[in-house]
Amino acid sequence: MRKQLIATLFLIASMPSWATMEEALSDYKKGNYGAAIKELNRLGDAGNMSAQIMLGALYNKGGAVELNDKMAANWFEKAANQGNAEAQFQLGNLYENSQLPKDYRLAASWYQKAAQQGSAKAQARLGVFYSLGLGVTQDPNEAILWSGKAALQGNADAQYWFGLGYMQGKRAPKDAQIAMGWLSKAAAQGHTDALLLMARAYQRGDGTPKDAVLAYALNKLALANKASSSATQQRDDLTEALNPQQLEVSNKLASELQKPKNFSVALNAYIDKYHQAPFRFFDRPEK
Repeated sequence: MRKQLIATLFLIASMPSWATMEEALSDYKKGNYGAAIKELNRLGDAGNMSAQIMLGALYNKGGAVELNDKMAANWFEKAANQGNAEAQFQLGNLYENSQLPKDYRLAASWYQKAAQQGSAKAQARLGVFYSLGLGVTQDPNEAILWSGKAALQGNADAQYWFGLGYMQGKRAPKDAQIAMGWLSKAAAQGHTDALLLMARAYQRGDGTPKDAVLAYALNKLALANKASSSATQQRDDLTEALNPQQLEVSNKLASELQKPKNFSVALNAYIDKYHQAPFRFFDRPEK
């Protein structure tokens, strides 16, 4: 989750702000952290949400200031109480994943506020919370509702959640075709777990045609995203199952799948050529 804070810092630059906020951002980008933090504190104390969110992100990230999740929560809460959805999500994340004592009830409460404002990442987490009963009463219908909202907004975690559910027959009737549709949408965004689950399905022929070439290509993309050690074992098993010509085809396919906005196009072209699939789910190009 901390990786998302980098994007948060630069998102702030596009938010409405005072001229002095621009100066603080300029000092930060130049490495003049002392001057930037001083100005951000002044602005944050005066109620500037952009400054409050940036201070929360900085304290949660560490570097320009010493990592301090208690301070991060303090600043995020100031902006969250003003109704800022990003701050509400970040505050929920702190109560779920940080140095602070875990408080799933508070995390769920802040996720709920952000989700109701349309935050896809908050909706995705809230769906998981309802699915597992974390800080809220376990409710499969609410889980599907919120995860569905996030998935339809393009949230890769929610898309993976649906794909996994359809693949396992949990939360929905088992349907490999629908599962692969959702997983492919998440995989197109580089979601490591989605790539690995698709690779395993094609490796085993689990509701799909058995295809080690495609499995190896998907596994290769997952490894490029620093997947777990299990992915390395999967790669080794697949390597043994392929001859040199098949490995060459698989590596070329992986290169095509990895091109920007080309995952669905390359995947569907391969399936059409080798599987003659009569129907493909979510046959739309990535945005």
